[in-house]
Amino acid sequence: RTIAASELSKSDIELIRRTIAKDANEEELRLFIYDNQRRGVHPLDRLIHFTKRQGKYTPITSIDFMRMRAHETGLCAGIKDGVFSGVEKTPSFSCLITVLRIVQGVPCEFSATARWAEYCPSPGQDFMWKKMPHVMLAKCAEALALRKAFPNELSGLYTSDEMTQAENPPPKASKAKTVD
Repeated sequence: RTIAASELSKSDIELIRRTIAKDANEEELRLFIYDNQRRGVHPLDRLIHFTKRQGKYTPITSIDFMRMRAHETGLCAGIKDGVFSGVEKTPSFSCLITVLRIVQGVPCEFSATARWAEYCPSPGQDFMWKKMPHVMLAKCAEALALRKAFPNELSGLYTSDEMTQAENPPPKASKAKTVD
């Protein structure tokens, strides 16, 4: 259901400003509330997170929000458990997730692979990744697969687990040997 602006009291808005959108200026706060309203969730449910990337407001969703949107279509026929390969916590570690969606009455598989080397954040930001590597990598793979299966509902939405690595410094370029 859509949340109308009138459903948020002044005290709700102040609570949002003090707790989950602390760094928001007036315009960003209005946009954050609008994003929640147009997606049909209440800001205090914390399904859409207020974040800033490079100084600009960027909405980030939870994996639960993505799952909810997929299931609300009535076309999600399940999400398979992750299939892991490679050596845990190394660049070779990856997770494959498959989402099933009913397309013209037929269950179709939409799979995606998340790779440790692409998603694990830099040291200092990687506490949960070290503690629960399978869970964290699986959430990234699931978000990828859900966007593939449900592009109209989820395009442009990313989870915090996917975006934490965005702050990583770019990899150092390797010097390629040239052949004369």
